[in-house]
Amino acid sequence: MAAVLEAAGPGPGSALDVGMGPGRLCEALAATAWTVSGVDASAQMVHAARERLPGAADRLLQGYIESVPFPDAVFDLVTATGVIEYSDPRVAIAEIARVVRPGGLAVISYPNPAAAYGLWKSRVWYPGVRILKRAAGVPHHQPRGGRPVAPRRLQAILATSGLALSSTTYAGYMILPTPFDSALPTVAVLLARTAERRRVAAPVLGTQIVYAARKR
Repeated sequence: MAAVLEAAGPGPGSALDVGMGPGRLCEALAATAWTVSGVDASAQMVHAARERLPGAADRLLQGYIESVPFPDAVFDLVTATGVIEYSDPRVAIAEIARVVRPGGLAVISYPNPAAAYGLWKSRVWYPGVRILKRAAGVPHHQPRGGRPVAPRRLQAILATSGLALSSTTYAGYMILPTPFDSALPTVAVLLARTAERRRVAAPVLGTQIVYAARKR
């Protein structure tokens, strides 16, 4: 979230957070003079966001990233974090571009497919746990993510949608692999924050990439 706020910069202006969850990013944007709106697919999340930001309740709506319930070209800033990977990126980014004003900014996050932490979990940890549970006769339901989109491909989708990339930032650093991150959470956070502050090995340790792009 810190990387998204840095890329967005302060208001004033109109901002939309797509996939807002309980409204944490909306609240942070409002604190820097943005007039915030939000969309989430979950009615429960919309309710939580409205409780967090009662003054913006009528602008916090239930909806989907594939069909944002706002008119064309009405926002100076649109953010989408932790949501594009659960949709068709081409459709989602085109919809984000639709509601951004010409000259406005879109700031999105997408998982870094080259992150060591993610590769360990998807290629070693989850398969290993599945094998062990299967051998023990225990039900196993570890997550299986969709096929990740490479940064070059995502940048091409941005360009096709009329969004000119202005910056990329690696964020969400993770150093200790699972299960050590859960066993030593304080150490994990300290190491991650230190590495992120110093931008150490960003393409390998950053689990998220934050893209900022201007609408042509």
